[in-house]
Amino acid sequence: MTIQPSSSLSALNSNGSKFKSLPTDLFRNLASSTTEEEILQAAVKIVHQNLRCDRVVVYSMQSKSLCKITAEAVTPGYSQILGSTIKDPCFEARYIDKYQRGRVRAITNIRKAGMSLCYVENLEKIDVKSNLVVPLTSADNSLYGLLVMHQCSRTRQWEQREVEFVLSVASWAMKQVAQQKDSHRLQHQVANNEQAQQLISEIAQKIHGAATSEEVLQIAVEKSKEILQCDRVIVYGLQSDSMGEIVAEATLPALASILANVIKDPCFEYRYIDRYQKGRVRAISNIYEAGMTSCYVDNLAKIGVKANLVAPINLDNGKIYGLLVAHHCFDFKDWQKYEIEHFKQIAFHTGLSLAKAKLKEQSVLVEHGLTELNNIRDNIDLAQAKIQQIENPIQNTGKILIEANNLNKLLEREINVINQNGSEQTKKNTKLIHIIIRKLAVVSSKMQESLLRMSNNKDEATAILEKATANLRGNRFE
Repeated sequence: MTIQPSSSLSALNSNGSKFKSLPTDLFRNLASSTTEEEILQAAVKIVHQNLRCDRVVVYSMQSKSLCKITAEAVTPGYSQILGSTIKDPCFEARYIDKYQRGRVRAITNIRKAGMSLCYVENLEKIDVKSNLVVPLTSADNSLYGLLVMHQCSRTRQWEQREVEFVLSVASWAMKQVAQQKDSHRLQHQVANNEQAQQLISEIAQKIHGAATSEEVLQIAVEKSKEILQCDRVIVYGLQSDSMGEIVAEATLPALASILANVIKDPCFEYRYIDRYQKGRVRAISNIYEAGMTSCYVDNLAKIGVKANLVAPINLDNGKIYGLLVAHHCFDFKDWQKYEIEHFKQIAFHTGLSLAKAKLKEQSVLVEHGLTELNNIRDNIDLAQAKIQQIENPIQNTGKILIEANNLNKLLEREINVINQNGSEQTKKNTKLIHIIIRKLAVVSSKMQESLLRMSNNKDEATAILEKATANLRGNRFE
């Protein structure tokens, strides 16, 4: 027979005295159960105690014809089958479908129930004379297993309210199992999210600490590939409405590099740039089933892409710099929500850090320029000091030449006097002196011309250096 539950556990208790102790026992035992195994064990124990049958077990489905006994409560003196794996060829697919739809089977005498001989023999091996079978149905309506009551000491006529009671316990137990799974799933998800957020924070710190824009982009692609476990991650730097360059890449060794490729993509129209600038993120699990234009699919197929994830890299002024793109090349991929969110966060931090990195680069250039200017100023100051060192000897030499010229004139005057009043011998001697004096005058003249040129060059060099110094000291850097 097929029976559907018609009352709650508390209602069953209030309708008769047979299950009078049920609420206290039931809720105390079930409330303390924290694992799936404990929940099932509490359920069979409660049924065993309240129905006073000889054995209660849970058959957990492993396959269509394979079950495992995962919980058991048995009266002393009868076989224990907990942990047994039962391959039951009699339990065909049609029975799974029936139990999944709510079938309940209450058998007073297994020998008179019209069951197949192999099924009867399997039951008799564990002393079963009567049994009651109700389904354990998961939250998604799939068949989790069976809750089975065995009467071994004698045959038994199962009462309607006993069946109702077992159905209610089965329903409650499966709700508890579902809640326990949801709780574990939530705890696992929370733990994963906490780990992921910690990792994202560490990645963000590395990105923000990068000294150059190239380093920012490289960290972004490498860490994105590491988190997503995908085949390739690139940064597509936009140059115009339909053209861009691959400016950063992290890829598997088996894939050909596409770094520095300039891609003219007529499919990437201006409206897509506007959408990405507004924060659009696109996750495509299969490029051939995403409804994209054929030219866009062809461009992706050329570089081996089967699935991709795209997030915008927007600068702090809101302007789009490019796209952070993840590629899955050896298989299609269903991108998970947490993967998309993490990828989006990396793209966001990349955009913020690019502006900071460019400011750092400009600061480094300015600092380098100032250092060079300071070096030039130092060299100019040194040159001016050297010129000053040259200028003093020039002035001293000029004074000496003036004195030599005056002495030369004095000598010429004295020689003229001697020539007028002296003897022939004296005139011969003074003639030689006169020749020497003239040569001295010629040499003095040449020295004077050389000093004049040096002085002129010095003056010109000084003027140039002074002008350069004035220009350098007058420069200001914004």
